Amino acid sequence: MSREHPLPELTNYIDGEFSTPAMDRGYSLHDANTGAALQTRRGCDREQVQAALASTDRTYQTGAWEDTPAQERAELLERMAEELSGAEYAETISIADSLTSGAIIRTTRKMAKMLPFVFRGAAAYLREGHLDKLVPGPCGDVEYLRRPWGPALLIAPWNGPTAIGSHKVASALAAGAPCILKPSEFTPHSAIMMARAADRAGLPKGVFQLTLGDRTVGAQLVEDPRIKAVSFTGGLAGGRAIARACAEDFIPTQLELGGNNQLVVFADADLDLAATGIVYGLTNLNGQWCRALGRLLVHESVKDRLLDKVLSQLASIRLGHSLDEDSDMGPLVHRGHFEQVQADIERLCSKGGQVLTATTLPQLEGNFIAPTLVDGCRPEDTREEIFGPVAALHTFRDDSEALALANGTDLGLAGYVYSGDEEKAFAFARKMRTGGVKINGYSLLSIGEGTPRGAWGLSGLGEEGHEQSIEFFTGARVIGRSPQDPLGGR
Repeated sequence: MSREHPLPELTNYIDGEFSTPAMDRGYSLHDANTGAALQTRRGCDREQVQAALASTDRTYQTGAWEDTPAQERAELLERMAEELSGAEYAETISIADSLTSGAIIRTTRKMAKMLPFVFRGAAAYLREGHLDKLVPGPCGDVEYLRRPWGPALLIAPWNGPTAIGSHKVASALAAGAPCILKPSEFTPHSAIMMARAADRAGLPKGVFQLTLGDRTVGAQLVEDPRIKAVSFTGGLAGGRAIARACAEDFIPTQLELGGNNQLVVFADADLDLAATGIVYGLTNLNGQWCRALGRLLVHESVKDRLLDKVLSQLASIRLGHSLDEDSDMGPLVHRGHFEQVQADIERLCSKGGQVLTATTLPQLEGNFIAPTLVDGCRPEDTREEIFGPVAALHTFRDDSEALALANGTDLGLAGYVYSGDEEKAFAFARKMRTGGVKINGYSLLSIGEGTPRGAWGLSGLGEEGHEQSIEFFTGARVIGRSPQDPLGGR
């Protein structure tokens, strides 16, 4: 495949109009594979941010989107889905995401093809009538309505920008909340394509807005009193800043902030299956995803045999250009992140860690780090997340020690358990203080339809999911006839 691919022009979408972000950031977006400059980074100036906020607030104050019947909102979401089904969208998004984030094209292509299903799923939720219910009351039926808090701010990360960004947009729109999307400045292109789809699908002005820029743009939006709900996926520092900004006025926040995810291998585990899970956890999305492997916890009796299998599989991983169809893994997103992950490896080595890796680096100038295990560190030195293809290795002697290790960080997003005794595995998993645990398997998607993706501890606040994310943008209104209590309580 040719590697000369023009990226979509950087544009905002404000009050139903496309416009160039006014500020030249003085930097470029770079090809994660080679370091070559791809595009000048641009961001909104203050006037553009204010225009987006004003348009969103007008839409909310008039009730134009909230009062649109659910079936009509569903129809517009389905029009967006139909528009996004076009080959132009999937090809453009998958290539742009692959070049800028480093994720391999086979993965970004799958995510791009999921886009229409995200909007169709939100439309189906509306058509099923979940936002308007009748419940029994003492004087007849009571209306139980879910209505939007108000204008919603959606901040999407650079890893998985298409899947995460579209989920936030579809959920907010289904809820009746006019929204502003602020994508990562490193991977804005799928958001631009969603704005094109919204425009072509005929979404009313002010219902969906797109503002490009860095954290300064995000801060202006978060701190504005017209924003009534914030959904953020990103790092812990950003999550804390948003939580502080929203706390004063009790603005609802949905935060997913990553995890130092534990994978536990018991002595009776299928070691070939466990090795495959470990390698997947290190290499999928190049280790740059919230539920990637962070700490590998292995019963001491099977450590050597398991490592032989893991290193054998790692030796066969094809680390290469993200657009090559035969690559199993690509580079990290940008040079700054590459240097941070390298520094994290060096820090662990300074604490007594020994690097274990077997994957050959490509002959490219990009941000490539081989999937790596670090053995020999103390558990207290591996409590923090490394957002890359690096995991710490620890051994345990019994179940109680394994559980102490598994619950030994302040983060709690995902966990994985491998054991030949599933009853034991389920019992252990129930004691792990984390949002979800997968047993004898490691996958990108949720394991249960309708189940939430929870976050414990410093991994975030609230739950995400098909139903949960739509309802996050809403509050309850309960309306019905009431009996009249007598004066004086008689």
